[in-house]
Amino acid sequence: MSEYLEMSQDEQIALLDEFARDVLVQYGLTVKSLECVNHAFNTTFKLTTPDDKIYAMRISTNSRKWPEHIWAESQWLLELAREGSITAPVPILNLQGEPFSNHYFFYQGGNLDIVIYPWLAGEVVDENPTQEQLFELGKAMATMHGLSKDWKPEGYANFLAIDKPLMVKSNTLFTIAEEHINPETFKVFVEVNQRAERLFESLRARSEPQLIHADLHFGNIVWHENKMSILDFDDAGMGFPLQDLAIAIFYQREERESEKEILAGYESIAPFPAYEQWELELLVASRSLALLNYLFETTTADDLAMIPGYVEKTGRRLRHYLEAGEFVLLE
Repeated sequence: MSEYLEMSQDEQIALLDEFARDVLVQYGLTVKSLECVNHAFNTTFKLTTPDDKIYAMRISTNSRKWPEHIWAESQWLLELAREGSITAPVPILNLQGEPFSNHYFFYQGGNLDIVIYPWLAGEVVDENPTQEQLFELGKAMATMHGLSKDWKPEGYANFLAIDKPLMVKSNTLFTIAEEHINPETFKVFVEVNQRAERLFESLRARSEPQLIHADLHFGNIVWHENKMSILDFDDAGMGFPLQDLAIAIFYQREERESEKEILAGYESIAPFPAYEQWELELLVASRSLALLNYLFETTTADDLAMIPGYVEKTGRRLRHYLEAGEFVLLE
């Protein structure tokens, strides 16, 4: 693992390219071309086969889910396809009839999960979404919340509980990372995290967690012929609708009119979850801690290089939040 952590982004991708080609044997697929389109939390390759079929191949480079979680994700995507209101990719099955594969990756010293989806037509929106796209994101979120309210996966499949500030099982930020953070900045992180912990306790007392997407930003939205498709359900888990809203708003916080469009789209489908404004602001602020926690766990070269700057930026943003009561994406 230490050797892998010292590699450049391109060196890591080259090794994962070889890994991906080996895994395709489990699907009976051969390669015409294989292009890495993302190497961050997960690594995604665009796969084209000799008969010009195109797939997205997601490798869990940093995400560590158990089989029951991937089975649950697959079942949810099948449910969305059956219901028809939301467009999202459904995994193809490997030769064993399973929606994912698991393969040993020597350079990380463990097994990685692989999921392959049909490639969705269109372009990733990413930055500068239009008012229509913002509105549609809000509608899609509210629609999924309605569908997931009483839905449960079958068999041993289940979703992770993400009804907490850092969302994930591991708490690297407050157990390992302290030595890499200025003490005054670390106190700010602790204060925001403790406030968020108390808020999640209150949310759990008010309602039961339900399935949410938990990563609805425009890097996960494909737009084609005026229609939206939603990608990357890897973070999906049992949380709260207000938490889902806050995560989406976090990424649009530079432009307050943008979040108004998301909220308007949501309200066109369903009433907002009951909340006070300070609760939403705290959830938006705590999103930055979840992202920082991820960076201290990552093995991806470019993300590792981001840590010093992101620690400093997050400290500045959260100090402002504690002083002003409002989270701002300060640079």
